[in-house]
Amino acid sequence: MAKDKFPYSFKVTAASVIDKDQTVLVAPDEAGLKAIDKAFDLEAVHDLKAEFTLKPYRKAGLRVVGPISATITQVCVVSLEPFQSSLKLDVDRTFEAHSGKQRKIRDLNEDGEIEIDLESLDPPDVIVDGVLDLGAVICEELALSLDPFPRKPGVAFEGGDVEADDEVTEKKPSPFAALQALKDAKEN
Repeated sequence: MAKDKFPYSFKVTAASVIDKDQTVLVAPDEAGLKAIDKAFDLEAVHDLKAEFTLKPYRKAGLRVVGPISATITQVCVVSLEPFQSSLKLDVDRTFEAHSGKQRKIRDLNEDGEIEIDLESLDPPDVIVDGVLDLGAVICEELALSLDPFPRKPGVAFEGGDVEADDEVTEKKPSPFAALQALKDAKEN
């Protein structure tokens, strides 16, 4: 996770998930919802919950799987009216404890360039000090799923079209066309 400060935090100890899966229900309180809507420039977050299943991953890692559902109010960029929408996100992420050993770069080809297989799974995120912040996972997933230019359903932009304006005005002859006409007249 790239950012240290998230608007909502729900921490679990990675060591608590040892041999069996553990289900965790995460639902921010009113203050948490207000912090999230402020951080993501939303009009409001009405409902947000995640039902994660924490699964052991390798030696000291975790796999977080489960749905996130949210009801949010955004402001339409066209009509500037608030509108409500629902989000359903499926999370499947892995986390590993930070290792002091440097990893070998296996993605370099013989020219020293990085080759990335887009079909492969993302590398695991890092568990810091044995604690995994599920609130940060929710915030990251929510931020990635939000439309940066939200549009209320059924609203269309009706404005001046540059191409339409060009067709209405008379087309002026190009200066190069006038020069070509002079050159053609000289040759005749």
